[in-house]
Amino acid sequence: MVDPMTLELKLALLAVFAQVALTFYAVFRMGVVRLNAIKVNKIPLGDVALSSTSYPKDALKHGNNLDNQFQFPVLLYTAVLFAITLEAVSMAFSLACIGFVITRFAHRFVQVTRNDVRLRFTLFLLGVIILAIAWLILGLDVITKI
Repeated sequence: MVDPMTLELKLALLAVFAQVALTFYAVFRMGVVRLNAIKVNKIPLGDVALSSTSYPKDALKHGNNLDNQFQFPVLLYTAVLFAITLEAVSMAFSLACIGFVITRFAHRFVQVTRNDVRLRFTLFLLGVIILAIAWLILGLDVITKI
């Protein structure tokens, strides 16, 4: 049986699955950190029922990071879906998608550890630029096929 998926498509899907895995991991870790904070710090559930601001800083960092996983990554998912639908998955596009996801992993690591805002912003900006390049590659590929 011949594999109908190209290397380019496999790499683009790898980026998507890696980002999804990161999001699930962020959910899991946030839950563990929050439950631990409730047990150790004896935080009343009523204090966190409507707002997460009563959690300690470590739990807040994990919650903020989870929120981040539902922001720019949505543009990755959309770009890959468009590229597949329009048969415009190229190696450059796929590598840009992977580059974006690498910056998301690095951004998460920085945010939930030392939370160096300058480094975190640099990683965020790099990711945005790489994702914009992926969209540019996709757009040019689609336009040249018209």
